[in-house]
Amino acid sequence: MHQIKRCQPLLGTFIEISLQAKLPEKALIASANIAFKEIERVQQALNFHRKDSELSQLNMALISAPNTTKVLSDDLATVLAFAHEIHLVSAGVYDISIASKLMIDKHLPNHLDIPHSSSAAFGSFSDISLQGNSICSTKPVVFDLGGIAKGYAVDQAIAKLPENISGYVNAGGDMRVIDWKNQQVSIKYARRPSALKALTLRNTALASSGSYYQAQGSQYFHPKTQRYNTIKGCISVFANNAMQADALTKVIALMKRKDAKPILKRYGASAIITNRFGFSRQVN
Repeated sequence: MHQIKRCQPLLGTFIEISLQAKLPEKALIASANIAFKEIERVQQALNFHRKDSELSQLNMALISAPNTTKVLSDDLATVLAFAHEIHLVSAGVYDISIASKLMIDKHLPNHLDIPHSSSAAFGSFSDISLQGNSICSTKPVVFDLGGIAKGYAVDQAIAKLPENISGYVNAGGDMRVIDWKNQQVSIKYARRPSALKALTLRNTALASSGSYYQAQGSQYFHPKTQRYNTIKGCISVFANNAMQADALTKVIALMKRKDAKPILKRYGASAIITNRFGFSRQVN
């Protein structure tokens, strides 16, 4: 049995891939390289920060000619369809079309040159029509896929691995483990080095969203209240895949627990909220 660990800077974080199998080390390294290349491919297509990405090209098209139908790649269509599904089941609380507001508030780079006075002119995910790989909108819209694209990239990387390999792909908090049962993982819930909590995996994927490098806690824009919610500590969601897990961390962050529970149940997911002192509570 051989085991390798490799790390590369991608998706705005560090991607760690750990693989083990009864295979030569060279075969494991080759599989890791294939997984890294798949993550890089997804990053190039779905990255908000790249002006040449497919996502940026779509955003520019949805600003200049929203009523014109655009054709999407399978990757972008898959992620947008799932984001739209979460948008509907959360009654609009989960909304990746808040990017225009985030740019105006300088939480995202305004490489689309949106003037401050134009925020009211932008629509939301509710103004979007998605049919297979086609999209159009009744109003200008800007998407930021953020973590959901990172989760999708992790899932795609795992799908590229041979069936006789076990291990994990970890993209800065979005993680998918092949042989996950009875395994533990440490999550960070505060900035101090000792602020680590061991959790037993409950599903193949885990996404954690924390505030440990922000003095005031993580801020999530709530599209309904038009305010920023401050979250201190860490939200961890276990789900069937990393894309689902990442999206559901935002649902937990923005919704009341009683409203979030049916959504978790819909996806066979569960969550643990750990405060900055290390105390946890479950959301099932």
